[in-house]
Amino acid sequence: MRYCRKCVYPDTRPEQVFDEEGVCDACRSAEKKCSDIDWQKRREELIKTLRQYKNEEGTWWDCIIPVSGGKNSCYQAYKMKYEYGMNPLLVNFIPCEMTDIGNRNLLFLRDLGFDIIQVGANRKIYREMSRKGFFDLGDCCWPEHIGLFTTPFKVAIQYNIPLIVYGENSQFEYGGPQSWREKNTLNRNWLEQFQMLGCRISDLIDEGVDKKDLLMFQYPSEEELKRVGVTAVFLGYYVFWDNKTQAEEMIKIGFEVNPDGPCEGGYFNFENLDCKWIGGLHDYMKFLKYGYGRATDQLCNEIRLGRLERDKALRLAKELEGKLPKKYHQDYLQFIRCTEKEYRDNLDKFTNKKIFKTYKNGNLVKDENGDVIKIDYGY
Repeated sequence: MRYCRKCVYPDTRPEQVFDEEGVCDACRSAEKKCSDIDWQKRREELIKTLRQYKNEEGTWWDCIIPVSGGKNSCYQAYKMKYEYGMNPLLVNFIPCEMTDIGNRNLLFLRDLGFDIIQVGANRKIYREMSRKGFFDLGDCCWPEHIGLFTTPFKVAIQYNIPLIVYGENSQFEYGGPQSWREKNTLNRNWLEQFQMLGCRISDLIDEGVDKKDLLMFQYPSEEELKRVGVTAVFLGYYVFWDNKTQAEEMIKIGFEVNPDGPCEGGYFNFENLDCKWIGGLHDYMKFLKYGYGRATDQLCNEIRLGRLERDKALRLAKELEGKLPKKYHQDYLQFIRCTEKEYRDNLDKFTNKKIFKTYKNGNLVKDENGDVIKIDYGY
């Protein structure tokens, strides 16, 4: 296990690539982002694109913006309406367990003057998919990750709104295949490659799940997309993406942050606020599988934008990550109908024993709090 020489990303991150100088592709993208990209030219491209979709008569919505109740989607909506003059319809895919803060931030958007459609999958299939994500794929938020990208496309077709505006391109901001880092649009291939974790909806049908229960999670057909002319773009391709600055803008006008501080395993108090599991268990499972969590993502961004020294980021990552989440622990066990032993055994199953200490018999070494202990590979 080795780490980027500039930030603190490990090479265990899926599809992370280090160059011959030991620098990760996310840091190289950040160099380009801060020095090489003509953001004024990109802004002009965006304005030209938006002009093609604007309903000048004001008789319909101009675009769809997927919103979660988080700071980025609030920023996307605000930017589109109040800087670019668009009239967006916001689409919220309701997570299995939304937080009070997430709900209040959706009300904050409505108070700002936005129309919102909320779409919720039936709880029965949501529970089955969450169990599959947790026990088979190592991702308790698997259904959310799918629904966030299928539902807006379905609403776009139903309401005949051809433009969807997402936030950042995660392959550019956090690293990923070269073929996707420079993309300004996303499609079915993007969803299947980066959100499905190698398991498609058709696989669930093959396992005996009723197709009718999965309609919310099925991406529209090519014929439907072509009929409406649906295009989905990354706003982060056109504007300089900075999570912290964007959050601060939203906070000034009423966006709520976590009053208890950062979510478990995180560094910022303004991220992962909308879903009970995403800010704790999901990020903890990522830590078990790859040796890093959400705090590392956030700290690396701060390093790349020159706001944090690498040495301090290392100390903070070690301090913040790797602790069993407690806040919504019982809520999750109740939701997926899981015993404490089943829960702990499954976490152990997904723990990467090349990264964490084990006894000679292969069992994981744990501290007095029940947390696994990471092998010190050096930074």
